[in-house]
Amino acid sequence: MDFKKQVTEDELLAFLRQGQIRFPPLQLTEVQTTPTVTAQGRKAELDALLTLNWRDRPYRFAVETRRLWTPKVVAQAIETARRNAAVAGLNPLILVPYLGEERILALEAEGISGIDLCGNGIVVVPAELLVLRTGFPNRFRWEGTIKNVYRKNSSIVARLFLLVPQFDSVKAALEEIRRRGGDVTTGTVSKVCKSLGDDLVIERERGAAPVGRRLRLLQPEKLLDLLADNYVPPEMGRTFRGKCGLPPEALRERLAKEEAGGDVKVVLTGTSSVDAYAVMAREPVQSFYCTAIDKVVASVGGDIRETDRFANVTFQETRDDFVYFDRRPGLVASPIQTYLELARGDKREKETADQVRRVILGQRAQTSGGEE
Repeated sequence: MDFKKQVTEDELLAFLRQGQIRFPPLQLTEVQTTPTVTAQGRKAELDALLTLNWRDRPYRFAVETRRLWTPKVVAQAIETARRNAAVAGLNPLILVPYLGEERILALEAEGISGIDLCGNGIVVVPAELLVLRTGFPNRFRWEGTIKNVYRKNSSIVARLFLLVPQFDSVKAALEEIRRRGGDVTTGTVSKVCKSLGDDLVIERERGAAPVGRRLRLLQPEKLLDLLADNYVPPEMGRTFRGKCGLPPEALRERLAKEEAGGDVKVVLTGTSSVDAYAVMAREPVQSFYCTAIDKVVASVGGDIRETDRFANVTFQETRDDFVYFDRRPGLVASPIQTYLELARGDKREKETADQVRRVILGQRAQTSGGEE
């Protein structure tokens, strides 16, 4: 079978007719495409009627095809397949280009069969048959989306909904992102929101003009888990380690003044911000992200010198904007950035991350669409 980036529903059915879809040990023995089935006065328009054999015993399925395989699309396909199969007296089955383990688990929970073009799937007939195949890689992509909206600067949009769970429009979401120090485009916000909607993380409802699409968070815990699972640390440039004679608060005040007067950004790392959200014993070293090491070091002047011996300050240079998003007073990092850094640490840091997680979800629960 020739694979390509995008596949239509018609091509899925063509592959089925031509016998190019296989799901061993089951054998595909009969395919009827676009049949209409009528039973007890009800009519069902099937994409296909499929027969699979196991040890010479046939099992017939009502097939529903989709060219995409997001949670939202799969959920819709499941409902349509179940409805049509009930009318036709058949077993429901969905056919998509790719089914990952998460989608297959969802199908298993629903008692619905599903197969893809890559060799993955589940075929289930209650009390009679269960065949499961996973682990084959995804060989399909669809264009017009961001590859991973939970990673790097695209994650700023996803993080926003854990801070403010509802917006009347993409424009309103963009304005809130910029108010919190984020720098993304309208197009990025729109594409990320579409992906979040496809993943059933947010709900996108079309409102009356001129409002546009309303956006509302549905699954905060799932969103936080997706951010943690996909988190990648910022790309680092130079690093400065030194000993500073200023008290921690005085150092932050001086750095904040430098930022206010120029084009440099400074924020404590998430790990160094933990005291604002949780209790964790740690070394008395302040670690900062910044966009220009030379400028921030110069702003401290003679009160700091570069040395590895008894260093109590570290500056790490990065241009990745997500670490600066939603910075709090005192150059403290966002609770979300703090959680994501701790969640990938050692056992003690992971336990502390659970404390920060409760803070994030607790604050979200108290927020009803406005500012915190």
